[in-house]
Amino acid sequence: MKRDAVFLFFTLSFLLFVSGCGRVIDWGKTQIEQGQELKENIKEAKKNVRSTRTYDQFTLVGAFDSLWLSDEVREAYARLYQIKHGRTDEEKKIFLRRQLEENNHFITFYLLSATDITVGEKDSDWTVLLKIDDYNFVPTEFKTVDLSPEYKEIFGKHFTRFKTAYILQFNAKDIEDVPLISPETQEIALLFRTVNKQVLHSWSLQKSDSVIV
Repeated sequence: MKRDAVFLFFTLSFLLFVSGCGRVIDWGKTQIEQGQELKENIKEAKKNVRSTRTYDQFTLVGAFDSLWLSDEVREAYARLYQIKHGRTDEEKKIFLRRQLEENNHFITFYLLSATDITVGEKDSDWTVLLKIDDYNFVPTEFKTVDLSPEYKEIFGKHFTRFKTAYILQFNAKDIEDVPLISPETQEIALLFRTVNKQVLHSWSLQKSDSVIV
């Protein structure tokens, strides 16, 4: 009987503590310096993040988050960079112009993968290709990177210390100097493949979508 009473006491105490957690957190925010929040609207850029988790029965074999560095995403990056580094509007315009110029030469993605699932290496289980219409393209560059704070912010909750970041670049034009992405292109996609599985991260190029080239 005494043991039941003790159990009931601790249970009720825990419930009271949990119910008051929100108030404790709110109190803490008012008592401990939180710094000034700088709110930059990058919701549309965040919509460019694609995520998948792939299993072999109950075993996780693929966990990928990818971000296409479209013009829209590079504009958001430039705004965040301007805020963080205190650049003027004119400096931001120059910086953004360089960013957008890079899109004339490369189609670029950032990729996050679980640290125990390697990609991009010779004997990796997963290969990553760029799919445009009915054609697949191999990356000209595929390497690990230290993701900048601005892109960590765009990835949001998808970025964790348990993931490895990669950059993937593909030539924006074919050998005849014709752009791979044309006004008629419906969508582009990253194609993740093993010998027996396939995963697709796609971005629509239609005007109704949040991503416009």
